[in-house]
Amino acid sequence: MPIEASRGGGDIVAPRSAGDAALGRDRPASALTVRVQWPERGLVLVRIGGEVDLASLPRITEIIRQRLTAARLHTAILDLSQVGFASSAVLELLMLAYNAAGRRDARLLVVPGTGQVHRLLELTGLSALFDQAADVEEALTRACR
Repeated sequence: MPIEASRGGGDIVAPRSAGDAALGRDRPASALTVRVQWPERGLVLVRIGGEVDLASLPRITEIIRQRLTAARLHTAILDLSQVGFASSAVLELLMLAYNAAGRRDARLLVVPGTGQVHRLLELTGLSALFDQAADVEEALTRACR
């Protein structure tokens, strides 16, 4: 099982291998980071950065699954704007979040950013399926209405 290290500020850094376990300022830019925040009751914000691929997918999906089963959840915001590399696994992650939110009658807002996640959504035609926001601030404003 991969090592997970908790860092200040709520970040969960999941190293891709045992060699990545020594975390610090020299952490590779591609390291997976997941930050979970609860800005208000019933609203969860999950920020993902680094690489989203088949190797990181199980760790991310478990975090998403846990957060989307929280009691009284009305909105989940999935911020993917800091994802540097996104394989097709990010589409699986988005579909998992979409389906989990739907089962809970919760709203899912996606912040794809302007990078690879945005391009994948456009290329696959899935962009229209997701309620998207330009940035986290817009998503929070819309979620709090």
